Amino acid sequence: MGQLNARMPWMLDKSGLESLLNALHPDREQASHAYEALRRRLIRFFEWNRADLPEDLADETLDRLARRLCSPGEAILEPLKFASGIARLVLKEHRRNTHRKEEALATMLQRGMEAARREREQRELEEYASVLEKCLEAVPEQSRNLVRRYFGAESRVQILRRQELAQEYGISINALRNRVMRIRGELEKNCSALLAEKVFTGDKMDRSKLSLYDE
Repeated sequence: MGQLNARMPWMLDKSGLESLLNALHPDREQASHAYEALRRRLIRFFEWNRADLPEDLADETLDRLARRLCSPGEAILEPLKFASGIARLVLKEHRRNTHRKEEALATMLQRGMEAARREREQRELEEYASVLEKCLEAVPEQSRNLVRRYFGAESRVQILRRQELAQEYGISINALRNRVMRIRGELEKNCSALLAEKVFTGDKMDRSKLSLYDE
């Protein structure tokens, strides 16, 4: 059987409890009182440091103290003082683990919010595309084709394509642009009306994100 890489957690058993009680006081009744007093002291320590679950951390401290007392050759002359040192270590570990958990939770929430935002934006883009298509279908075919060709070219060849388009129509670049802007103005008016209708009916869309085409 292969060796286990993870160390098994140590649990306080009868032997550990006996070692702890014997270290606190030779008289069993006095040792029991000392144990309860030490536990209350540890709980107050963790409460004062605003730690979560102070009782659990106090028990963890006592478990570690008992484990050290059970270790062969381990001599602890001042168990109360030793417990204070263990408590500070437990508090430090607790804060570090809490910070890690908070960071992990924040990362998970941020990723979830980013995913939700991308999904929402994708839905909005699809809705905008639907609105644009409806508005484009409402204008004459020649105007619709002109707008699509004017804005449809890739940016690296856009100037050349518009020059060719102006030559095809037999007009200057400025005249072509003015014609396209008039068609665009009509499209924007129609889209605004359609978007207003969607908002009125409860199908809300962010009009500020609507961009028919970039110039």
